[in-house]
Amino acid sequence: MDRVRGFPGSFRGTMKAFSVRQLKSNPSTVLRAAEADAMALVTSHQQPTALVVALDRLGLPDTATVRSGLALSLFRTGSISVGSAAQIAGLPLPRFLEILSSLKIPVVEGTAAELEDELAQARCWLGQDA
Repeated sequence: MDRVRGFPGSFRGTMKAFSVRQLKSNPSTVLRAAEADAMALVTSHQQPTALVVALDRLGLPDTATVRSGLALSLFRTGSISVGSAAQIAGLPLPRFLEILSSLKIPVVEGTAAELEDELAQARCWLGQDA
């Protein structure tokens, strides 16, 4: 098992290849292979298409920072909810909300009137006076 050039740390391991069809039919197999071997290659028409990487196996000095960066990026693009982002970052939701606030990243989008309407609906749903 050789060291993979261009990757930091002491990555040593094998890499398995999976077709897009295999990824679609059983994604957990690809994830397990990436976790076991640090990486799994996904191919389409026998050409490399994507690399599934196990972050914890790359020998990065601070995977928590990488996870937080990924979570922030995915949340900012609207790909995931704030709760999912906090989980990816490995942080309690209140702490993640503090980080978003410090970075001036809005948690919700919409006009003040739309937000006020949603709050009124939430209060009504919770049985509180609007």
